[in-house]
Amino acid sequence: MAGHNAPMLSLWLGAYDQGLAYAGLALGTYLTLRVLNFADLTVDGAFALGGGTAALLLSQGTPLPLALLSAVALGAVAGMVTALIHTRLGVNDLFAGILTTTGLYSITLRMMGRSNIPLTDSGALVSWLPALGLGDDGRWAIALTTVVLGLIGLLAALLSTDLGLSLRAIGNNPSMARANAISQSRGLTFGIAMANALVALAGAMVAIYQGFADVTMGIGSLILGLGMVIIGESVLRPRSVNRALLAVVIGAILFRLLIAIALQLGLDPVDLKLATAALLLAALSLGRLKLPGLTSTPMEADSNDPELESEASHDRDPEVS
Repeated sequence: MAGHNAPMLSLWLGAYDQGLAYAGLALGTYLTLRVLNFADLTVDGAFALGGGTAALLLSQGTPLPLALLSAVALGAVAGMVTALIHTRLGVNDLFAGILTTTGLYSITLRMMGRSNIPLTDSGALVSWLPALGLGDDGRWAIALTTVVLGLIGLLAALLSTDLGLSLRAIGNNPSMARANAISQSRGLTFGIAMANALVALAGAMVAIYQGFADVTMGIGSLILGLGMVIIGESVLRPRSVNRALLAVVIGAILFRLLIAIALQLGLDPVDLKLATAALLLAALSLGRLKLPGLTSTPMEADSNDPELESEASHDRDPEVS
C-alpha cells in the first residue's frame, strides 16, 4: 500500500513545490493586472532574466542570497523601464511591455553567454533543512513555503500602508487618485518595478528548483500567471486584498497540480500549451472576472466585480478606511 501511494504523494508534493516556486509570478501578475490595472507583458522577459541571473551567479559560486537579490534587482529595473516607456513616452502599456521583453531576450542571452545553464548541485542548497521523511521534496517544501509566506506578509503589509492604498487607487480610479494628488507615473513605476521583481524572483526559484535556467523559460509566463490568478480568485472568491494574495498563491499550486494530473493521465507534452489555454478559458468563464481590455463598460465592471465594489465602501472593506 505504501508503495502504491508513493507515486501519488510525489505527484502532490511536486505540484505543491512547483506551485510555490511559481508563486512570485502569480503575485506579480496580480499586482499589475488587478491592483494597478496594467496589462504588463514584461513578465515574460523578467522571468527568464531572473532565472538566468540566479543560475549564472550560482554556477560561479555566488552565495544564494546574493544571487536571489541580484535577480530581484534586475527584475525591478526591467519593470521600471517598461513603466518609464509608458509614462514618459506615452507608449501603450501592452506595447511598452513588448518592447522591454524583446530587448530582455538579447540581454539575458548575452548575460548567460549560452542558451542554457545547468545547476547540477541545486539540491545541496536545501540539504541542511529537515526532510520530514520526504527526501528533497520535503526540504524544498519547507524552504519554498517559508519564502512565499514571507512574500505574502510583506505585500499584505505594504498594500495596507498609505503607499499601498495609493497604488490601489491608481488602478481602481485614476481620476480620484489624481484629485488626491497621487502621482500616477510614480505609482505605476514603483508598482510595476515591484511586480517584476517578484516575477524575477520566481524565475530564480524555478531555475534553482528544476536545476537549470533556459533563455526561453519565460515564454508564456504572463499566461501562466494569469491562469494562477484566475484559478485562485475563482475558487476562493476573496473579498479583500490580503485574502487575494493568499488566493493567488493557492491558485498557483492548484494550477501546477492540474497540469501534473493531466500529464499523469497521459496528456502529450506537445499539447500542454493547448491544455493550459483551455484551462485558463474554463477558469475565466467560471469566475467571470473582469480583466484589463476584457471589460465591456466601466459601469458593467463596477456592478460585477465584488472586490472593487467592496473597496468603494468604507463599511464593507475596513482596509480602505
